[in-house]
Amino acid sequence: MKNVKKSVLFICLFVVANLFAQSVEQVEFEVMDKEIPAEELTYEYLLAHKVFLREKPSVRSKKVTLLNIGTKMVLWEKSLYAKEIDGIKSHWYRVTTGDQTGWVWGGMIAQKSFGSIADNQVKFVYGYESSTTNEAGITEVKYQLRAFKNGQQLDKMVLDSLSAIPAHIENHGSLGLFNVEDVITVDLADADTGYQVGKSYVFWNNGRFKKVASLIDYADSNYLKTESFVFPSDMQGVKSTILLKTTITKNIKSLDDALAQNNVEFITTPYIWNGSKLIKKQENREIEDNAVVSIDF
Repeated sequence: MKNVKKSVLFICLFVVANLFAQSVEQVEFEVMDKEIPAEELTYEYLLAHKVFLREKPSVRSKKVTLLNIGTKMVLWEKSLYAKEIDGIKSHWYRVTTGDQTGWVWGGMIAQKSFGSIADNQVKFVYGYESSTTNEAGITEVKYQLRAFKNGQQLDKMVLDSLSAIPAHIENHGSLGLFNVEDVITVDLADADTGYQVGKSYVFWNNGRFKKVASLIDYADSNYLKTESFVFPSDMQGVKSTILLKTTITKNIKSLDDALAQNNVEFITTPYIWNGSKLIKKQENREIEDNAVVSIDF
């Protein structure tokens, strides 16, 4: 499965900022015109595992067949009304898969699909898990990342949105690490503005996901801290080592202060990946507890 060009309107991630505050997340896909040549069709892939294909757009409709995760589909028509499940709102879609036709709810279709670089039989699908509003009135959105091989699910990871939301996901391969098959990054966007503020790192190895770290931007009027990882395959990379590069800018009162070199401190901290977590290779001096986390310098 190649990383196809997606037509999905992943509204809360890519459109206007005021939608970030909504407690109901919307997932929409473009349907194909029957006049489109077969070689120009856009395919979508099933996000969930063991989903019923139904005769009509309803959970009460007759079951046509049971679909496995990653099932390849063409979307031809969407239902008149959308349905909300677990805080996710989407239409039903009339699809064809192989020689069968039926309806699938859009929340069961992946917003992103891509393959493992280490093993071309392993595929990944990504999309919403749920959206709820807690007692404080704060919307808590969860996203899911699943791996499968030959129609069988291998693993699933649920990602919390916290104060940011995933905006883009990408597989980089091993990046020179001998005990990691795929390094997957999720760009994080600010929930209010939609601007990128950080990055989450997920490792895939031996049929399992491992959440490694999230580096999040944050700044106040006097202090800025930015962090990013350098992997062995990068230009400044070190064999079998992940470098955490930190830049700290203090006493920011103006643009000149932010650019002044005497206000900036650079720290490099080497880590190794032991198969389950990052281990610091050597001790570096501690950074103040009130340091602000950031990325992308």
